[in-house]
Amino acid sequence: MNPARIRNTLISLPLALALGACAVNAPGSSQVDRLTIFAINDFHGHIQTAAPVPYTYPEPAAGEPARTVATPHGGLAHLATALRQLRAANPNSVTVGVGDLIGGSPLGSSLLKDEPTLDALSRLGLELSVLGNHELDAGRDELQRKLRGECDATGCAWPDFRGVRLPYIAANVIDEASGRPWLEPLRVVPVGNVKVGFIGAVTRDTPSIVMPSGISGLRFEDEARSINAQVPAARQQGAQLLVALVHEGGKLERAPAGEVERAGLDCPDLKGPVVEIVRQLVPEIKIVFSAHTHQAYTCRIDGRLLVQGQSYGALITQVDVGLDARSGELVESHASNHKVSQASYAAAADMTEFIASVEKLTRPIRTRPVATLQAPITRTGPAGSETHLGAVIADAQLAYARRIDSQVRIALMNPGGIRADLGARAAGPLQVDLGDLFAVQPFGNELVSMSLSGAEIAELLEQQWPGPQADPARLLQPSAGLSYRWSAERRPGERVRELRLDGSEIAPDASYRVVVNSFLAEGGDRYGVLKRGRERRLLGPDLQALADYLGGAEAAALMPPQPARIRQER
Repeated sequence: MNPARIRNTLISLPLALALGACAVNAPGSSQVDRLTIFAINDFHGHIQTAAPVPYTYPEPAAGEPARTVATPHGGLAHLATALRQLRAANPNSVTVGVGDLIGGSPLGSSLLKDEPTLDALSRLGLELSVLGNHELDAGRDELQRKLRGECDATGCAWPDFRGVRLPYIAANVIDEASGRPWLEPLRVVPVGNVKVGFIGAVTRDTPSIVMPSGISGLRFEDEARSINAQVPAARQQGAQLLVALVHEGGKLERAPAGEVERAGLDCPDLKGPVVEIVRQLVPEIKIVFSAHTHQAYTCRIDGRLLVQGQSYGALITQVDVGLDARSGELVESHASNHKVSQASYAAAADMTEFIASVEKLTRPIRTRPVATLQAPITRTGPAGSETHLGAVIADAQLAYARRIDSQVRIALMNPGGIRADLGARAAGPLQVDLGDLFAVQPFGNELVSMSLSGAEIAELLEQQWPGPQADPARLLQPSAGLSYRWSAERRPGERVRELRLDGSEIAPDASYRVVVNSFLAEGGDRYGVLKRGRERRLLGPDLQALADYLGGAEAAALMPPQPARIRQER
């Protein structure tokens, strides 16, 4: 069979020994040392087991194999059971993280400073993780505090917090004061008879997607060059197998609609930064675990495995390898992504008790009622336009800002800061609590008002397309009154037309008060124009703005904007 024609599948446990996507047969009868690497990526503090869970996948209905039902996947307690069964079937194994294990977390974890999640990861048996950009959401000092197991001035939020018992690694994050890696660049772990050298790198784009002030003094260098530079050190420490943990990823351009995204071994539809990173790695790096883009794939790029396991603990990535016992050469490798179905795996009792402790501590705040909605507010909208939820959040921020700074006329919200739909758990009237809001906006940003000229606002909107390709996923979500048209066919810098505020054209020389969250105000997501904002004023928490707005009498009947505020020309 032509390997390029094989399609990988997402395997429901306990097919723990399934060969997954591909294998290279060991030559002759040489003795082979075998080992397994398990990984999770982009967990984002999703320790909860009950609804809402991030992912449901179709599975055969009980007693009706021809019919499928949406089955919840993930959750800490079920993930623990799945990992334990996999490891029992593969005793020569190691479990690692590929970054963003914390940050952007639901309220249960975030209220407690993600300390429960870090505790849970140790209990899950993770032995190390590469740094992700979201580990830096609260800044370098806060991460270091957690790594050391210290409490801040207000104390530890999670009782008996002892710090992170798994090391974080990153070869490409440089402390500018010393010129050396800020964290360990690599870690060598014995797995059975083999020493595995893990070398880590986080996306070099981290400075544009976290608060710049929180990473002051750190430099983020090229991922591939930084990994390659650590190969001699890994060899000196006895590493026989070299593995890269890269918190950067790719996206599948032709993923099947309505299914978990996947690709075949040749992965012709996988695009993105990690593909080029893999191609620049030295041949000694045999396997690459990726993350960041929340995709599921097992690919072979230039002869080496490249894998990712979606996110939130719904999948576990397994890579099985065999090394020639005499030469140390890699002779066999194969990969699979296992689905962590809650229907197939009972919740682990110890983790269920752990989750109950977290819920008890957070319940008074998490379950505080905010509003009743008649229908869900989702992150969907017309192609090339704002989303329903994005518009609501922008309107909420505008209303909140005007109570404090009456001159504010425009609010803009970054789509990457909207992490979940609102009220999507059931049909009919929906009771929304603070936990639901926190799942939507978990970053704890403050709102900042500032003055920009009309020309600067136009320039800001043009920054939504930083390159020649027009990506609607970056569209800033505008408040009511701001409208414009845009065209993907026009040149960068000339895509926005008919820019209006309350029906009148925005004057280039006029001054306008604008409100954004503090992440954007510091130039996050590469919106550098906002760093020029004048007469800045700190207004209050973005979450409070949304809570106040939804609690108003008009919230029950919130509908998508008509007409659309942003319209793409076809």
